[in-house]
Amino acid sequence: MPSFPETISLIPALYLLAVAWPLTAIDLKEHRLPNRLVLPVFPIALLFQLSATMVSGDWARQLATVIIALLVMAIGVVANYFEVLGMGDVKLAAGITLVIGYFNLYLPIMVIGTSFVLAFAVVLVLIFRGKAKLGSSIPLGPYLLISFIGSIFFAVTMN
Repeated sequence: MPSFPETISLIPALYLLAVAWPLTAIDLKEHRLPNRLVLPVFPIALLFQLSATMVSGDWARQLATVIIALLVMAIGVVANYFEVLGMGDVKLAAGITLVIGYFNLYLPIMVIGTSFVLAFAVVLVLIFRGKAKLGSSIPLGPYLLISFIGSIFFAVTMN
């Protein structure tokens, strides 16, 4: 049976799971991720992770998770400046990092890496089918969310 800190730290993941479908549908249709669905993950994650950290006393894990999420946000802002990523994707990636990094600091790398690989594979298929061309943009949110869902199952089963 999971401990109280492990259980309470899953609540932010449940929020992301709850908004995954609406975010995916909106991003596929409009190529945007609305703040009203993405931004709540930050206070939810911080609130429940801080609660779990107060019980567990693992402040190093909490600090490392926040630092990695800030690093992902900073890299994403630079990528947005060069028009590689949209700000919705940047905020979602940072939020996912904050949520999943609490379980394992390597999972954000897995999530972000997997999402780019999946998106690249889909782009290649679309190009070969004539539905897209080089330089076309696709929404990254669905791939981030698919990778996140896979990583949550990985994190839960590995604990």
